[in-house]
Amino acid sequence: MDANRDARRLEEALPLGVLSERLGGEVVAPSDDAYDEARRVWNGMINEYPAALAYCESADDVRAAVGFAREHGLETTVRSGGHGVSGASVVSGGLVVDCSRMEWVRVDPEERIARVGPGATWRTLDSAAQSFGLATPGGVYADTGVAGLTLGGGTGYLSPKHGFTADNLREIDVVTGRGERATANAERNADLFCAARGGGTPGVVTAFEFDLHPLDHDVPYFESWLPVTVADGALREYRRYQRDAPDESCVFPYFATVPASPEFPSDRHGDLALCVAGVYAGDPDVGRREFETFRDRPDAFAESFEAMAYTDLQSMMDGDFPAGRRYYWKSVPLSRFDDDAIGDLRRAASAAPSDLSTIVVWPMHGAVGRMDESTTPLVGRDADVVVNVEAAWDDPTATTENVEWVRDTCRRFRDGPSVPGTLPNFAGGSESDADDVYAANAERLRAVREEHDPDGLFAYERV
Repeated sequence: MDANRDARRLEEALPLGVLSERLGGEVVAPSDDAYDEARRVWNGMINEYPAALAYCESADDVRAAVGFAREHGLETTVRSGGHGVSGASVVSGGLVVDCSRMEWVRVDPEERIARVGPGATWRTLDSAAQSFGLATPGGVYADTGVAGLTLGGGTGYLSPKHGFTADNLREIDVVTGRGERATANAERNADLFCAARGGGTPGVVTAFEFDLHPLDHDVPYFESWLPVTVADGALREYRRYQRDAPDESCVFPYFATVPASPEFPSDRHGDLALCVAGVYAGDPDVGRREFETFRDRPDAFAESFEAMAYTDLQSMMDGDFPAGRRYYWKSVPLSRFDDDAIGDLRRAASAAPSDLSTIVVWPMHGAVGRMDESTTPLVGRDADVVVNVEAAWDDPTATTENVEWVRDTCRRFRDGPSVPGTLPNFAGGSESDADDVYAANAERLRAVREEHDPDGLFAYERV
């Protein structure tokens, strides 16, 4: 392949031995046996050929890698968990600064603060925080990297109660595109800090600091699976519920194909269905009563209700999104979740070319809407809901039809009552630019990047 040949030519032209000598970690190049596996990320659709990958074990390593990239004019990306759907953490012909080995978490239970390394996953952070009965809003898949989710906003089960992941960020340490180390918070380097709260950052974050919140009890979770023929009515009931939903409640309906597993009637296997699911972040007994409106429906063909440990909840869906599968996701915030949108949802779900795909209706109430919008670049806080269109497929020849299904679905929703911008973690591939994602906040982010990475060292797919 041309990209592979180009990567090998670059390897020959670069003094990678110099980089190796500067790092406590290691450098992987195209001629190394480990290269083919090292260049891969979670999303099997991504197929990039970096000139080298620098595995960093400290902030000093990161600075050395950034300095090398500056010296040799290498476009640079940052990889932590490697779980980003867009694949922006790897780039052909450039340098990947891999922080996955910087996987550490330090919790101060008295101050309710967590210091987190850029290589930490949510599994690591959740486990450490829960050992003290604490938590912060995170993603819904335990293997997702803390860094990528935070820098892209971050929505999770605790978001209605405590806001986006980025809203709970207190401080970062970062190596900027200038090669300088900096600490950023609300008082110091405030422009860098604001950008990091959902808009990425022009550099490599080497430490995150988060607010933690009490969560010292089991968390109720329910599912109610309904035939697609009753989906419109069920979603209208959901809409009524959301108007006054408490902050502790995170109810998220989604269209999916019924799995061929014993939990479901065999005659429903392979059918398209609506699953109404929800999490209650408060007292489990209150949550049980709160969710009675969604349970024991006569038209449901499968239901469940369980109070479980928060760490179990966070890892519950990991098996549904295996590494190596192909993924393409986009989202649209809706200013009104009206009857037209409900009908469009059902029709789009019915047209999905892959039975591994889902469409999720994510709530945008509570703390998410109360955050001071000037403190982050994220938009859409005033939306009724966000529609996440999530294509997943295994056949490499089916890529075009799955990607087009997502794009066509989102275009239809954009033609309706939508809010400008979108959730950065669900912004699709490289075709989305800053104006698509951050709307009126795009220029502010461009100014931050110009200040702290004037040479454009880091690859920014949207800014």
